[in-house]
Amino acid sequence: MIELIGVSTALLGVFFSMRRHWIAWVWNIISSGVYLYVFYTNQLYADMELQGLFIVLGCIGLFTWNRSEQNWRAERSGVTHICIGVIFSLAMGLGLGYLHARYLPDASYPFLDGALAGFSVWATWLATQKKIVNWIIWIGVDVLYVGLYIQKEMWGTACLYAVFIALAIQGYRDWSNTLKSID
Repeated sequence: MIELIGVSTALLGVFFSMRRHWIAWVWNIISSGVYLYVFYTNQLYADMELQGLFIVLGCIGLFTWNRSEQNWRAERSGVTHICIGVIFSLAMGLGLGYLHARYLPDASYPFLDGALAGFSVWATWLATQKKIVNWIIWIGVDVLYVGLYIQKEMWGTACLYAVFIALAIQGYRDWSNTLKSID
């Protein structure tokens, strides 16, 4: 039942993100609180910790988007910023993977879980900054998450992340219509 609440609130968060509405961050914060518990009970500790960061990033997103003009436009990211994001994500993944493998012997897939957490933090940060590349990162991350959650027999969450893939594709299309280039 708790997983179903997480699925529902997460879908609302992505739905409103696609629509570029600030209420998305409220739903994302609620969903992160629910999934913090769900991932803890499934020994996915990097995902659990990620939910705490999502709550903080959700507050940043709520503040940033709420202060924006109502019909803001998405922006591109530069190559340098993308390279820094990839390096950060991989470093975070290796660090979390090492710590969880060493100190939490019941951790499931600690390096994969850590890497996906690293890329998720980066994608969320990009979303708070209205960068369109966040959707592309989410597509790749969500494909891998579907496989992980199937392995863990977390069927509701696996289905949620499959839906996230479709929503990320649509979110990318929607945001592309508002795109403004970096000069």
